[in-house]
Amino acid sequence: MKKWLIPGILILAVIVAVAGYQILGGGPSISGETVNWRQLGELDYITGNAPPELKALDNQPVKLPGFMVPLEDEQRQVVEFLLVPSPQACIHVPAPPPNQMVYVKMKKGVPAMQGPIWVYGTLKLVTKQSMYGDASFEITGEAIEPYK
Repeated sequence: MKKWLIPGILILAVIVAVAGYQILGGGPSISGETVNWRQLGELDYITGNAPPELKALDNQPVKLPGFMVPLEDEQRQVVEFLLVPSPQACIHVPAPPPNQMVYVKMKKGVPAMQGPIWVYGTLKLVTKQSMYGDASFEITGEAIEPYK
């Protein structure tokens, strides 16, 4: 019995650490279908017509990779940002088309990130305007994490 005590304690510690990491916001608490930019690009942003596969994602939890363009002056904690498919799609070049920009409003502030990220949240097919251009999509964000 004693030979199982230490391995049992180690396994329990790992389980508690993983659960604590999720509960305290260390990892995403939402899962969803992984969406890619090619799917979003199928939306005709002039007419608003979307293929059935894209319409099926409306108001659904998703996971989408991209790059953050903060819409706020606060650089430490960000609540609103645009998610774009490439790091070059920022304010220094012409904005991407609306079907290649997603307006993200986080439920709580997240750290501003420079590299690629995953955004977890609920996708809506709705046009949102920002100072950097129109976005054909909105995500109510639950969590972000670095893209790995």
